[in-house]
Amino acid sequence: MSAKNVSDPAEAAPGDAGQQTRGEAVYEWVRDRIIDGTLPTGSRIRERDLAEAINVSRVPIREAFPRLEAEGYIRTLPRRGAVVAPMALADVIELFDVRASLEVLAARLAAARCAAGASGDGLVRALAAAEGTITGDDSHAIARATSDFHDAVVDLAGNALLRDLMLPIRGRVKRLFNIANERDDVDLHREHRDLCDAIVRGQVERAAALALAHVEHSRADTVPIIERAAELAVDAGVGGAATR
Repeated sequence: MSAKNVSDPAEAAPGDAGQQTRGEAVYEWVRDRIIDGTLPTGSRIRERDLAEAINVSRVPIREAFPRLEAEGYIRTLPRRGAVVAPMALADVIELFDVRASLEVLAARLAAARCAAGASGDGLVRALAAAEGTITGDDSHAIARATSDFHDAVVDLAGNALLRDLMLPIRGRVKRLFNIANERDDVDLHREHRDLCDAIVRGQVERAAALALAHVEHSRADTVPIIERAAELAVDAGVGGAATR
């Protein structure tokens, strides 16, 4: 694990740089690199290397690891220590079940707000940014822009409780976008265009129907990819209960 281009998490964390703050910063540093694929499934995460890379003691690292493991980002294996865990198939299915409810609600609320006069300019900008990544070959940029578009729908919905409910889901969705990068991105963004159009026009029922169809289409494309990834992880000795 290289120390190049790595910021000290204590510097990134606000307030008093106590051990709890450092532990939170280490958690976020590792989590974000697992989400974006910098630390891919099966990567070993050694305390010593991590401490050197981000300039902290091992104490905050040992505080961060249990949370990372509880949230499914890492797994502790005998004689190997901490490794980046695969996304369990059961967790992915549950994630799509939740998305089918919350993202449809977000689309419905966002369209209703536009129908009442709210501006959809932010959503249109997010769509344009996402479409701008299609012609490139940077799968991480596509995943980030796709996630940002969905975040923009939630923001436009204007419901603080819904936004809070989506917070713990966002990281998992972003990681899923990075892992399941074999999807047809042109088709994906066509669905985004249709959804954006329905929302900014204030077409509530159309927006809800398109959001549900989008989630289910993504489910149909993604689950087989995760199944194959889980099989490879088991073969490599890091899968364990990858299908839970």
